Amino acid sequence: MFDPTIFDNLKVVLEGHLYDLDAAQTIRVIGREDFIDLASMKRIFSMRIRREEGCCQAEISMTSVLSDFAGERFRLVEPGERPGAKLALRLDMPLRLCEHAAALHRAMEDRWAEEARIRHERSAEFVPDDGSGRSGGGHTDENGAYRIHIEFVRKIDESHIGDMESLLTHLVDSLIDADEVGERKRRTRDGE
Repeated sequence: MFDPTIFDNLKVVLEGHLYDLDAAQTIRVIGREDFIDLASMKRIFSMRIRREEGCCQAEISMTSVLSDFAGERFRLVEPGERPGAKLALRLDMPLRLCEHAAALHRAMEDRWAEEARIRHERSAEFVPDDGSGRSGGGHTDENGAYRIHIEFVRKIDESHIGDMESLLTHLVDSLIDADEVGERKRRTRDGE
């Protein structure tokens, strides 16, 4: 008989809570992926969400590697390690919101700093200079992205199942923070 792994148990709980939030119309689930990476022997599960009226999206992902599965099944654990899953969150926003990075960072730090590492990423399309002086070098805010990555320091396991609802509440609150910054920016731009 199949005995579910730590990863499987956490995935079922996480997925269930997110679909409950979707059914309550708090968020919309817009994507779900469940991979087994045979090259590195790891499992990756992720779900993407957004608010109905928001401009931002969030992704929650969970990863377990071969050493986690071996540690759980065969008790092959390195000293100081324990089997489990790494958890990460990502907020995806329009590039124009990166001018509010300091405020967003403070909001994320207030919510996550004790448990996670927070980093920001900005990317934008541009046209390379062709040497003629007629093109290139410029980028447009419309074709870029701003992301905030929230990477948890410690692995989670079944002892954290009771914390999943609270974790997802914090994720939704983080998404609301980002959407509110986006809405203020839109109203300012539109002169409301």
